[in-house]
Amino acid sequence: MLLESKGLVLKVFPYSNTSVICNIFTDHYGKLTFMVKGIRKPKKPLLSIIQPFNLIELQYYYKQDRGIQLIKDADIVISFEKLRTQFSTIVIGSTILNIINKIFEKEYSNDIIFRLIYKTLNKLSSNDHNNKIFFIFFIFHLNKQLGFMPKIDSFDNNKELFFLNHINTTNIDEITDVTIDSDNLRKSYNFLIFFMKEHIHSMHNIKGLDQIEKIYNEQ
Repeated sequence: MLLESKGLVLKVFPYSNTSVICNIFTDHYGKLTFMVKGIRKPKKPLLSIIQPFNLIELQYYYKQDRGIQLIKDADIVISFEKLRTQFSTIVIGSTILNIINKIFEKEYSNDIIFRLIYKTLNKLSSNDHNNKIFFIFFIFHLNKQLGFMPKIDSFDNNKELFFLNHINTTNIDEITDVTIDSDNLRKSYNFLIFFMKEHIHSMHNIKGLDQIEKIYNEQ
């Protein structure tokens, strides 16, 4: 069956001399694993399309009982080029992809999480220097969608958790309107990561979290 989906490329790795295998989080079917045959041959434009961070429109042959689907064709919708120009946005963006790739099983469909990833990458690509806030927004709402987020309205007197309550009720386009210092950003990050690690075992092995911690420790 030939299907079409939008998808965010999470990870790509070589398979044979000419092909690759990639994990892509699609808008309708969640994370799927694909093979792209012959992509590493000379003059194959798909090689630049099937790359991490890219939001792509893809056509693929789907079989429900097959673990690896076959991509027929793909085009770039958004490449998030500006995201790739700063160290902090590369680290945060890569860590987001690593988290999604690591914690989700195949074909866990969630269009809200798909939009959350897209909107966060788009904000990281906007160069408005609020990268720490955007990552906290992503982690908070990912926890919320997975059903792990505690009731934070009982922590109104706690400054960092008050900020999380603001994130809970505010669109990502408006969260930078609130003023929060670096220390409370770091505390918010530590709270969310600790909470997530307590509930999702695979969070202990996410590549990039050590670099993220250094970013939050910067003054």
